[in-house]
Amino acid sequence: MAGRLATLGAADVKIIAGSACFWAWLDGMFMSAFFRGSHEEGLMAELAVVLLFGVSAVGFAAFLAWPARANQLLGEKRTPLMAAALGTVGSALFAAAGAMHAVTLLVVGGACCAVCMAMFQMGWGAVYCRDGARSAALYASGGFAGAVIIDLPLLFMVPLASMVFYALLPLVSGVLLVSIGGDERRYQTSEQAVGGGPSLLTAIDRRLGIPRMLLLAAALVLVSFGYLQHLVSFSSVASGGTPGGVVVQLTRGAMAVILFSVVICSPSRTNILYRMGLLLIIAGFMLMPFLFGSGLFWVAGAIIISGYTAFDLLVWVLFSQIAHTRSESPLQTIAVIKLLAVICYVVGAVAGMVLVGNDETLHTYVLQETTLMGYLVMIATVLLLSSKDMWVLSGMVATSSGASGGEARRQCLDQWFVAYGLTPREQEIAHLLIAGRTQPWVATSLCISENTVGTHVRHIYQKLGVHDRQQFIDLANDQYTAVSPDSREAVS
Repeated sequence: MAGRLATLGAADVKIIAGSACFWAWLDGMFMSAFFRGSHEEGLMAELAVVLLFGVSAVGFAAFLAWPARANQLLGEKRTPLMAAALGTVGSALFAAAGAMHAVTLLVVGGACCAVCMAMFQMGWGAVYCRDGARSAALYASGGFAGAVIIDLPLLFMVPLASMVFYALLPLVSGVLLVSIGGDERRYQTSEQAVGGGPSLLTAIDRRLGIPRMLLLAAALVLVSFGYLQHLVSFSSVASGGTPGGVVVQLTRGAMAVILFSVVICSPSRTNILYRMGLLLIIAGFMLMPFLFGSGLFWVAGAIIISGYTAFDLLVWVLFSQIAHTRSESPLQTIAVIKLLAVICYVVGAVAGMVLVGNDETLHTYVLQETTLMGYLVMIATVLLLSSKDMWVLSGMVATSSGASGGEARRQCLDQWFVAYGLTPREQEIAHLLIAGRTQPWVATSLCISENTVGTHVRHIYQKLGVHDRQQFIDLANDQYTAVSPDSREAVS
């Protein structure tokens, strides 16, 4: 492993270290780092996180609505640095709110930190997805693992010193983010907002390349994460009087170290950990009802958070691959999943606060509600594990057609292209479009300008009588399946 780490370049180290500072800052939020010693530590800390996630949804929505302007801001140095400064200010306001029991300071701090969170998730997201699944697996797992290294010494500091260091982490992350260059922080293309189709979901599916089933499954798991964090990190009622936020976050860090080690040493085996992670989420939720009110309740939370860490990495890998290869607007692809994540977390956390509470006794139907949450997660996990398209998208398995099937399909489509008068260059680009490649990716791969690619694409559409990429792909798939009906399963 040491030899593999030695091959990382200076830019790679900056990316891992910078994103690790950001993830460690978020870990501090879940460990109530800014509210230690407060009389209402659990409640104030959870309200802070709910505000942070809830208000950041506005930021992700803005990225989704104005992608071109947002992409420009990401490339500027002053914008990420201003967001980093707001993160530090907001963290300090959280600490002051906890000490003074001031709701106003809590709300203002949440707004400041939300700006930081939205900017950094999108900024580091651009870096993560620059090379699809390959870069996302390395940088995201490295960032998660680096966060626990930062967390460990801070846990042994006196509360005031810990608060100060956690508050400075956004500044460090911001400095490292702007040091890697403006082009690295920008997404490839981001011209227009999602819309213009029959529905928003259709636009997300066709323009951004995100399968609807994947969104549904991710939403169920993310809601369960918010519910879990309330039970284990903030509420003492389910754990026999002692919140287990620190233990749970350290468990998350340990799992992140394992994931990073596998990504470095044996990247082909990461799919095993992803599947194990999904199963751990189910196992943890099934165990929860048996440990309610006991000192061992943290065990269930630790199992779930270990699985969620693998799921979190899988989401980054999957959506980075989609943004890199299938999306017409990579920025909006990342914005969609981040917006979904924060909204679902808030829903889960609020459900936990309402259904479980922070009282001294459990609400009447807590066990049934948690069991129901476990069943929802089970449904989501089944959807994810059975989704062959998901594993293909994430680059972890090949299509079932094999080499011979793929060659047969290419020959079939080549004959069809020739019949419609496509030139050799147009045929080459047509195959890349069918494979889900974006026009910027095609331009880079073929060493031609995007304008030239656009011209070829227009000629292809005109010759085949279609109006957009989805119609072209559907027509190509129909043509192949009409010639070879037994190959339907091989069609991407």
